[in-house]
Parts: sequence; structure tokens; C-alpha cells
Amino acid sequence: MRIDLRSDTVTKPSKGMLNAMMNAKVGDDVYKEDETVNALEERVAKLFGKSHALFFPSGTMANQTAIKLHTNPGDQVICDKYAHIFNYEGGGASFNSGVSCNLIDGDRGMFTAKQVIDAINPPDFYHSPLTTLVEIENTTNKGGGACWDFNELKKLKKSVHLIIWVFI
Repeated sequence: MRIDLRSDTVTKPSKGMLNAMMNAKVGDDVYKEDETVNALEERVAKLFGKSHALFFPSGTMANQTAIKLHTNPGDQVICDKYAHIFNYEGGGASFNSGVSCNLIDGDRGMFTAKQVIDAINPPDFYHSPLTTLVEIENTTNKGGGACWDFNELKKLKKSVHLIIWVFI
């Protein structure tokens, strides 16, 4: 059997997954009546040592919410030229959050800490947008599913204050 992992939109559920979906105890998640969503959020919160977690039905929805939470209108997000938030989310970053993207010419969707440092706008130069966020995508969709080197991620974390970790 061939497994197609190009995108979550082309992946087909197995018979077992379909059975689990058909038999899931569902309800209105806004009123905390969906037992499946409640259990998932509790499990993920515990997994990451947090008091709460929030389920998003799509990666795009999660990405756009994260950008909105971590930026202000007029800010700039650094991301690779292949970034999902730039190429596949319909201009959502600019429409929903009022931010621009500073695209780095990385390798298969990945870049170095030095490239990020070089791309950060000087915070006291009021003619350019304030760089407030770095978006990292793992795996990189348009980069052919490339995975980041963990040591480079650690260098990035030391170099910048806030990074969005996007897992697609």
C-alpha cells in the first residue's frame, strides 16, 4: 500500500481511523461538551507541561492564530521563501494580523541563525517594520519534507527571543 504524505489534505484515513471517527463521542467543543476534544486538549496540555491546550482543526488556523497572538499590525515575520504561511495560506498573515514577511533564501525551507540575525531590522530604525517573530516549519512542505537539524534550532533559539514552531 502506498502512503501519500504530501499534505494532510490528501492523506486518506484507514478503516480503523474511520471507525474511530464514526464512534467518537462528540458534542459542542465551545461548551466543552465534546469528550474527544476535551481528552485531546488535556492530553496535549499534560504532554507539554501546560495548564491548557487548544485544538485547531487545521494547520492554517493554528498558524494564523499564532501569528496574531505574537505580533502587532505593522510588525514583520522572518520566514523562509518556502514557508507555508507565505505560500499557502492565502495572504492570511497580512490580512489577519497586518504583518509582512521577510523571506530568507534558505536551503529547502531551512535557514541558519546567522541568516536570521542578518535579516532582523534594527529596532530603532523607524522606517522599517519591527521584526518580532521568526517562523520555523518542520517539516518543510515546499522543501520536499526536509527536517531541521536540531543543533541549528538550538542556535536559533539562542539568537532570537520568539520563534513560532510550525509543524506541518
